[in-house]
Amino acid sequence: MTKPAAQKVPPNERAAKKMPPVQADNLLPPQRLSGWDFATWRAASDDPILRSPIIGLIVLEGEPNWNQLVERFDRASRMAPVLRQKVVSGPVDAMTPRLVIDADFDLSFHLRRFRVSLPGDWPQVLDEVRRQSMTDFDLHRPLWRVTLLEGLEGEKSALLIKLHHTIADGQGAILLGATVFDFSPGGTDLGPMPPAPAGEQLDHVGLVSHAMRDATSRVARTAREVVEAAVPLVTKVLANPSEALDEMSAMLRSVAKLLAVPMRPLSATMAKRSVNHHFLTYDLPLAELKVASKSRGLSLNDAFMAGITAGLRLYLEANGEAVDTLRVNLPISLRKQGDEAFNAVSIARFEVPVAEVDLDKRMHAIHQIVQQWRSEPALGLTDALAEMSRVVPTEMLSAAARTSDFTASNVAGVPVPVWLGGSRVLRMYPMVATIGAATNITLLSYNSLASIGVSTDDAAITDLDLFAKCLGEGLAEVVGHPVSPADPLAPDGPVVTGQPAA
Repeated sequence: MTKPAAQKVPPNERAAKKMPPVQADNLLPPQRLSGWDFATWRAASDDPILRSPIIGLIVLEGEPNWNQLVERFDRASRMAPVLRQKVVSGPVDAMTPRLVIDADFDLSFHLRRFRVSLPGDWPQVLDEVRRQSMTDFDLHRPLWRVTLLEGLEGEKSALLIKLHHTIADGQGAILLGATVFDFSPGGTDLGPMPPAPAGEQLDHVGLVSHAMRDATSRVARTAREVVEAAVPLVTKVLANPSEALDEMSAMLRSVAKLLAVPMRPLSATMAKRSVNHHFLTYDLPLAELKVASKSRGLSLNDAFMAGITAGLRLYLEANGEAVDTLRVNLPISLRKQGDEAFNAVSIARFEVPVAEVDLDKRMHAIHQIVQQWRSEPALGLTDALAEMSRVVPTEMLSAAARTSDFTASNVAGVPVPVWLGGSRVLRMYPMVATIGAATNITLLSYNSLASIGVSTDDAAITDLDLFAKCLGEGLAEVVGHPVSPADPLAPDGPVVTGQPAA
């Protein structure tokens, strides 16, 4: 039996008394958004189609201890200060915003819970995910929110962790969750609560002053880096001018390739875009995807992409369209060991084969294309190139984003069972907005499962049930058995997806 919600909610006064005081040595200076994060922020602020929330949908056995959840997210906000930082923009659009500690940070604003009305089924959960995904953040506060849904079928609950893409990529979200999860039902004593971070408060005038100081230091740092980089370059030119010229030419070609902007999506059927989207979920045994890929000497991502492309081909054929290739956005992680939970990702945009019906040939072709893009020398310059976006009208950024047919991402999650607030985690689904593409299909591994979250633009994917069926058939081609949309609350049958609003 579940307990009434009122019995588990701690008074705000009691929670406040437990908070350690701010320490003077815990000051965090304003942090400049990276070039990539600024481009993301600027585009999403001006075009609602490019809003980029990430929602981690976690299905729990039973209902977690609310007090413990509050304590863990309080602790997480102290250990990962980005959860207590807000974005402060400058007086002009081209000025890079700063992340600053929110002096008015209110943990209770970011945490909420409610009991779902009967029947408490999976479509209701997906509806709530959809509403939250299509709703913007309060831009005057830190860009995250946690919602606990209680009273679900099978005595289960669901936790929605919503993050703005500007403050965390998929892998960053996993790192942020490291403080929240336990590796045993009884939990772990994490010791005293860390002090809350504090920092300088900025208004427009303060931001301009900070930006000027920052620009001066950046110019000096850049000059030093240029000199340091020039020494080995000059040495190489003197030793082997032909090889040095080839490397520089390859870099210039790579930059041009990365900056190339297509004119339109490759699929006419999925060309329209809107501010509305729907979600689907799938579950696959992780071992089956690994067998499908390793038996061919390929990666799990190759098998995943092969299933997606098969599903998209089937959907387009059902709509009377035949295409040879589709354009994909593929996030490529630049994260290094020890990096914090900020964005550390680049987006490669390229075409992948769809018309090839032979699974082996299609999977190998996809592998070759992806590997080629992962090795592009200009990927390391992504952040610097993104700095140039400040002089590009956001309308052009938005138009470029809409030329991709789909986005695919594969995130390695927690490989063992974990608990949250004393409740065992059953599923973790990555629910990411379409962000300009017709559909976003993201895989997150957890324990022995590959859980897939799918968002579909209502204007691009007009028959959601047909799309769900075709994508399931595409994934089934890879794993060798029927695949239907997942409903972790009612395992005896697939979820009813419904139709997007006309």
